[in-house]
Amino acid sequence: MRAYHIAIITLALSGLAVRGEEKVVTIVDHITEGTTNTVTQPGALLKRLCKIVDNTEEEDRTEEPSKPVAGRLAGYRVQVFSDNNVRTAKAEAASKQRVISARFPQYQTYVRYTSPYWRLKVGDFRTQQEANAAAEELRKAFPAYSKEIRVVRDRISMPHD
Repeated sequence: MRAYHIAIITLALSGLAVRGEEKVVTIVDHITEGTTNTVTQPGALLKRLCKIVDNTEEEDRTEEPSKPVAGRLAGYRVQVFSDNNVRTAKAEAASKQRVISARFPQYQTYVRYTSPYWRLKVGDFRTQQEANAAAEELRKAFPAYSKEIRVVRDRISMPHD
C-alpha cells in the first residue's frame, strides 16, 4: 500500500514538473511572433477614400472664417450647491433652483447630475470677474448659501445675437 501511494505522488509530481517547463505563450507573443500582418482592401475602397481626402482638402482651402455662432464655449458659472446625498440632493438642488430663479430671473440656472454629485450652477459668464460679481450678489441675497457659493470653470451657453 505504501509503494502504491509513493507511485501516485511520483506520477503527480512528474506531471507538474513537465508542465512547469512548458513555455507560456501570450496573445501578444503570438501576434508579434516574427510574422508580418497585412491588410487587404479592395481597390474601389481605396479610390473612394482618396476622393474623400481630396474633397476635404479642397474644402479646407476654400473655407472662409465665419462669425461665431451660438453654442458652448469655455467660461464661468457660480456653483451654489453640490451634494452627493442620494436621498435629498436632487430635491434640494431643485428647491434652491426655484428660489434663485425667482430672485434673479436674469441668470439661467442649471441642475446637473455628475456621478455622484447633484450640482446647481448659475449664469453664463465669459470672465471670472463677471462671475465673481454675480457670486457676491448671490451671497448677499442668500447668506445661508454663502458657504457653498463658488466660481467654477464650465462650458457655458452663448445667447443668440
